[in-house]
Order: sequence, then C-alpha cells, then structure tokens
Amino acid sequence: MSSVQSGQSTDPLDPARGPAPAATSLSARGTLLSVSSFVAVLLAALLGVVHVPYVALSPGPVTDVIAGSGQGEDGEGLIAIAGAQTYPTEGRLDLTTVSLRGGPGLEMSLGELLLDWLDPDVNVVPRSLYYPEDQTQQQADEQSAAEMTGSQTNAKVAALTELGIDVPAVTTTRVEQVYADVPAADVLRAGDEITAVDGAPVADFPALQAAVRALPGDAEVSIGLIRGGEPLTVTTRTVASQGTTVLGITPHVDYTFPFSIDIAIDDVGGPSAGTMFALGIVDALTPGAMTGGQHVAGTGAIAADGTVQQIGGLRQKVIGARQDGATWFLAPRQECSQVAGVTPDGITVLPVSTLHEAVEAVTAVGQGTGDTLPTCDDVAS
Repeated sequence: MSSVQSGQSTDPLDPARGPAPAATSLSARGTLLSVSSFVAVLLAALLGVVHVPYVALSPGPVTDVIAGSGQGEDGEGLIAIAGAQTYPTEGRLDLTTVSLRGGPGLEMSLGELLLDWLDPDVNVVPRSLYYPEDQTQQQADEQSAAEMTGSQTNAKVAALTELGIDVPAVTTTRVEQVYADVPAADVLRAGDEITAVDGAPVADFPALQAAVRALPGDAEVSIGLIRGGEPLTVTTRTVASQGTTVLGITPHVDYTFPFSIDIAIDDVGGPSAGTMFALGIVDALTPGAMTGGQHVAGTGAIAADGTVQQIGGLRQKVIGARQDGATWFLAPRQECSQVAGVTPDGITVLPVSTLHEAVEAVTAVGQGTGDTLPTCDDVAS
C-alpha cells in the first residue's frame, strides 16, 4: 500500500495539485514550436510557389538620347546621323522606362505581390492589361522588339517632317500590327506578307484595301500570305468599321530617308521612347542646345505624323526621372491624371500632344520660360 500525505491529491487533473512537472511543460512547448515552425515553412512555401496574375511596374533605368549625338566624332552617341549637317548640344534629354515584373514565363509569386503592394513607388495591375492570356515569353519579347523598331522609324519620320524635310513613303501589304479585338488577330501576325484575298492576288496595299472593302462586314475571307518565307493560307472574318470593311490590321510603311539616322539602344523594348528619340533627332539637326543645358526627361509613343500617344507607367517613369536628377518631364496629355497631385518634389510635368508641342516645350525650358507653360496638374484639374 502506498503512502499518501494528508491534504495532497494524487489526481493529475486536480488544479489543487499544483503545476505540472517541468518535463511535461517543456514537451508541450516543443510541440507548439514545432507546429509553429511547420506553419511558417508552409506559409513561406505558399508565398513563394503560388503565382498570381499580376504585374508590378517600378521605376526603371533612364538613358540620355543626346549624349554624344549629333557631333559625328566618336560615334558613341545613341543617335548617329550621317549625310547631313549636325550640331553639338548640351543638357540632357532622357528617355524613361519601367521595370516590369510578372510577365509571361516570369510569373509573380504571392509573396512578391504582397511586398510590391506595400511599396509606394510600385504599381501592381492585372497582367491582362499588358499581356494576352496565352502569350509566351518569346512572343512578348518579339512584340517588344518590334514595337521598339517601329518607334524608331516613326521618330525619324516625325522629326524630319517637323523640320520640313520630305520623307517619301510607300504603304505595303506587310502586316505591321493586328488589332487585338478582331477575328484576324487569331490567324495573322506582325510580319506576314499578304499576297491574296479569296484567291485573287494583291500586289500592293491599294489592291489589298480594295479587295477587302468589296466584301461585307463579318464575311468569311481567305487570306494568302508569306510567313517566314513559306506560303500559307488562313481563313478569318472581316469587320465593319465606320461604314467600310476592314481586316483590322495596320500595314507596314516603307520610308525612303534622305540621309542615314541610326538609333542604337540595348535592353529596352516597346514604343514608349519614340517622342524622346524624335526630340533628340531634332536637337542634333538644329543649331544650339534645345534644352539650354537643362535636364529634361519624358515618355510617349509617337506616330509618324508626330502625334504623341499614351503608353502607361507614367508615375513610375516620373519617379525614375527625378531620382536621376531631371527637373522637367514631358508626358502624353492623355495620361496627366496619373501624376496630377502626386508628382515628386523638384520636377515639373508638362503635357504634350504632338512632337511640335514637345519641341516648343523643351525650347521654352531652355530659354528659361518653362514655368509659364501649363503642367499636368493644370490639365487634370
């Protein structure tokens, strides 16, 4: 028979018995720590493995388009012109970029998304705003490179036209771009050379245009083409647009330039540098420094007729420009609402709609009268 002291319970669940033995307490604590560690590891794994359909835009690198340009001495400038009189310049004209994370093949993790949401300099948006659902990384890279090439061509044409220099042009049957919301987007690609419509050969763009316009809207049509050097026939449907019938493509235009203009830039894609390229060409071909020594940055795609087009990521580009020291920024007028009221201190954002307006704005900045120009805050208010 065991001996039991008077007044002390032998029931381990009796609260009057006092604290549990130390070994039991340590065992429970260890179990709790193990469970917590497992949950932390699982959560970390989920944050790193689970992908989300978003992209993050953050300020990217800037590049001065007039550094070394127009002088014809060392050939190290971004813009190289041969066969025409060029002039030295000063100051800076910076093209701006955004760093985009989360594109095809580089999907953003849930953890990255949460961190980016907490960064005030980063804009997180649905990936569908920038990439079609099934687009591959290779297709995205090819499209970005094609857009950069197109922006350079448009910048050359717009700049020379601004200077009153004629640039002969011939519109071809080669596809430059296919609009995303038309049936042809499923079968046609940039670079396709259209050779026939419903079996009838088309030798030039007027013939292609006439053949398509002769059809009713929403009509099935077969398109003969050359893709990658190989003949191909595809079937699609026409689209009725503003009283005429179209396929929904932009044709490629061949330009004959009166002298050589080369733009050399690496690791930058898309069309957003077009306006700054055009300004750099105008500056190189005109006497004096357009900037007057000021540090000007900007963005905006540009059409061959000199229209400045919106591009996106404006706020991140303004932030990047200011971080690099720019005090003036040229922005597409349509996008002013993105920065109105949130422009970083020390930089003024000027809205422009055409290359001519951009030239006038930079000239005013160079002459010290930039503060008389309307800003994006004025336009958006």
